[in-house]
Amino acid sequence: MTKKKTISKKAFTIIEFTLATTFLSVLLMGITTITMRILEIYQKGLALRDISSTGRDILHDVSKSIGDSPIVDNINPTASNHHNISDSDIRQAYRAYFNEIMVMKNGRKVQAGGVFCTGEYSYIWNTAPSIEAVRADSDRKQNMLLINNQYYKFARIPDNDRSVCKTTATLGGAGYQLANRNFTANAEDVVSLISDNDSDLALYDFVVLPATQNNKTGQIFYSGSFILATMRGGVNVMTNGDFCTGTETMYGTDVEATSFEFNYCAVNKFNFAVRATGQTTNTNQYGER
Repeated sequence: MTKKKTISKKAFTIIEFTLATTFLSVLLMGITTITMRILEIYQKGLALRDISSTGRDILHDVSKSIGDSPIVDNINPTASNHHNISDSDIRQAYRAYFNEIMVMKNGRKVQAGGVFCTGEYSYIWNTAPSIEAVRADSDRKQNMLLINNQYYKFARIPDNDRSVCKTTATLGGAGYQLANRNFTANAEDVVSLISDNDSDLALYDFVVLPATQNNKTGQIFYSGSFILATMRGGVNVMTNGDFCTGTETMYGTDVEATSFEFNYCAVNKFNFAVRATGQTTNTNQYGER
């Protein structure tokens, strides 16, 4: 009688299969984590590069506009009583070339937008808090500074007579306020200096200090600074230390650094100091224009 040979079939046990799938899962999770970390570092690098590049472009544009702007005779405050220069005189002269809109945020005043008039070109901007508000509610657009009914993060238009910075005649409780918030310019003359790219940059503050003018030559010296940062990643320029951590409340909504697709932010402060030496129709005591 012939005996049949038994053929044994080998296969994975449940334990071996579980170990294999667990190892594969851990490996895939590790690869995903590394990939996300690389993407985060890459996005941070892009944001830092864009901030440096955009900041330099703004500095160059503002410096050139100031340098080419004409010497004017009315930048210094004029005494209202023909004897003394009051604080009101100084503020009124200051608002002839710089004005800002302030709003309350977390119990403190922050800049929502502003204008700066060089006498050659004028700059109009809306800061990150204003832009965030419009993105959440389009009706808030009416509270922004507009050019041809459109808001810009930071834009330049021709403005030889500083009409953008003209203020109301009287000093109210909130200071000299802009008489107009919707400015008109030829579309081809509007130059936007902060683009809406993936880094999503915006100004958080732009300040021009009171200018000084040489009484003999009429040359004007401007100085100022601006803060440029991403609009995501938990940026909070109101802190004294790390601007990229913690929680901030923006129009009633808590914004945390970890609530974004990529947990990053980039922020930088730029300073400028430029002298205006452009030509003017008036002749000073040296016969120079």
